[in-house]
Order: sequence, then C-alpha cells, then structure tokens
Amino acid sequence: MAKTTHLQVQELSRFAQEQDFNQQYRQYFGDVWDEVGVKDISRMTIQDAEQTLKVLADSEASPQFIKSLLAQAAIDGASPQVLEYFLSSDIDDYGRTLAQELFQDQTNPLEADTPLSSSKAQVLSSSLQPDLEWKI
Repeated sequence: MAKTTHLQVQELSRFAQEQDFNQQYRQYFGDVWDEVGVKDISRMTIQDAEQTLKVLADSEASPQFIKSLLAQAAIDGASPQVLEYFLSSDIDDYGRTLAQELFQDQTNPLEADTPLSSSKAQVLSSSLQPDLEWKI
C-alpha cells in the first residue's frame, strides 16, 4: 500500500472511531450493502467496492454519507486493500481521489468540480455591474 494511501486509511480509521452510528445510519448503510450484494464486509472484494461506488453514484449520495459509509466499513472489518481501493478511486474523473475530495477538498467525489463556465461568469459579472444607462 502506498504511503499516502496508508495515511488516508489511517485518517478514515480515525474518523470512524469518532462516529457513533445509530440504528438509522446502520439501516441506510445496510441498504447500500444489500443493493451491492455484500453480506459480510470483512469479505468484500474489489469488485464489490466497484459496484458500491456505482450504487453511490447512481443514488447521488452526499459526501458525508460516503465518508460515513466508508467509516462504517472500516469499523466492520473491510480489508485494507478494499479501503485503499475506495480511497484511491476517482469516481468523477476530476483527477482527485475520493480521499482527497472527502478529507482535503471537502467536495463531492461524485461530481466533477468544474470552475464556473465563462458564459455563466460573464452573466454574473455583467449583472454585478451597475447599468449607467438607466435614468430615473
């Protein structure tokens, strides 16, 4: 496991230890695992992790939910290889890993973080400038 990814797994583990998942959270997480077909998180494969990411993307899960789901997986014994796969994935093809987006950027790893398009920026900038042609 690469040093950076190892540190990210440690960061996820620390976050997991800080959580107090109530039954409602566990039910939400269970719904995801059921949809993926994971019966035992400690036996989850990379293919299960790939499918989990697809389910999360299709459901438009929030960054906090994804982070909590992964923390719960860590608590329930997901292997370091599976956690590494999750954390090093780049679901939105933005060039930042899931771990970077969740822990550093605090952006949504399911959506490309594109800058404001120039046409939108133009509309915003023109709307912010006073219109000197108006007369009262």
